[in-house]
Amino acid sequence: MKNPLATLAALALTAASVLVAAPAGAAEGDTVTWSVRPGDENGEDGRAWVEWEADPGQSRTEHLAVTNHGDDAVRFRLSAADGYFTDTGRFNMLPADQESVAAGTWVDLPASVSVAAGATEIVPFTVTVPADAEPGDHAAGVAASVHSTGGGEVGVESRVGFRVMTRVTGELAPSAGLAASASWTGSVNPFEAGDVTVAYTLENTGNARLGTRPEIVLSGPFGLGERTLRGEEIAEIAPGETRRGTVRFQDAWPLLTYDVRVVAQPLPVSDDLSFEGVEPASAQTTVLAVPWPQIVVLVLAALLAAWALFRRRLERRRTEELVARARAEAFAEAAALPARAEPALITAADTHG
Repeated sequence: MKNPLATLAALALTAASVLVAAPAGAAEGDTVTWSVRPGDENGEDGRAWVEWEADPGQSRTEHLAVTNHGDDAVRFRLSAADGYFTDTGRFNMLPADQESVAAGTWVDLPASVSVAAGATEIVPFTVTVPADAEPGDHAAGVAASVHSTGGGEVGVESRVGFRVMTRVTGELAPSAGLAASASWTGSVNPFEAGDVTVAYTLENTGNARLGTRPEIVLSGPFGLGERTLRGEEIAEIAPGETRRGTVRFQDAWPLLTYDVRVVAQPLPVSDDLSFEGVEPASAQTTVLAVPWPQIVVLVLAALLAAWALFRRRLERRRTEELVARARAEAFAEAAALPARAEPALITAADTHG
């Protein structure tokens, strides 16, 4: 199959979107274009997805509007599955080959619907919360799909749909957990700083969807050179899901050790789903930043200085030995010279004697 949008549709489920795919058994070049949006018995109602609050055991009837934008009638397969948020924050639902075990099993809808060319069919579906459902947020998705092979052996299911979010009443306990690790990478050039890379993992350990934007604080011994960076914003993360992030502190000189602290304040995803007094998640770690290039330079400088001092002392000793040798030779030569007679003294008495 040569249609790239079909592959894209199989990978991501987006609300209120239109995708194109080749239907099963269609001639090459034939396409199906359709959209799926929430609605009521009269048609689309402007919502991007379904979101409601329910007591355990409560049911609710919703509708999905399936519009066929193509030129031929199409039978769409309808499905519901557990929902989740991807690492990029997009909502998705489990593929058809994976069995749902959570909110996806709460949705009851017809197996398929036939839609004439250019027409819209309104399909009711029911969401029933189990009597023993735990309080908090539960994500599911509904979709209309077509299956295509494009003449190949491996088929592709292309689907379009929207999320169905259910908040079960009861005690809401939003919380998050953090884990962090860090590493320091130095430069071979002793006159250049290195980098500290911090990796962290945030997990939604509560029962409510939340958003956050982690802050990462880096400080040397005694708080020297403290700096703060912000990680990527996490717009929405469902209970039980995790997100990973990485930040890099540049110009980090080797100060032997760095302390790293990661803090993430859980935030509500909307004003309608607010909560207060939630403790921030935090994690701490320490990373070694040993200045090996600088130590090598200092050792070499110390060795050169010691060698220069040794050479100076050696030259001084040689000079002193040469001076002492010359002095000894001079004394020896002086001692070897013959004695000279002293001249007689002539006095006046001797002259007139």
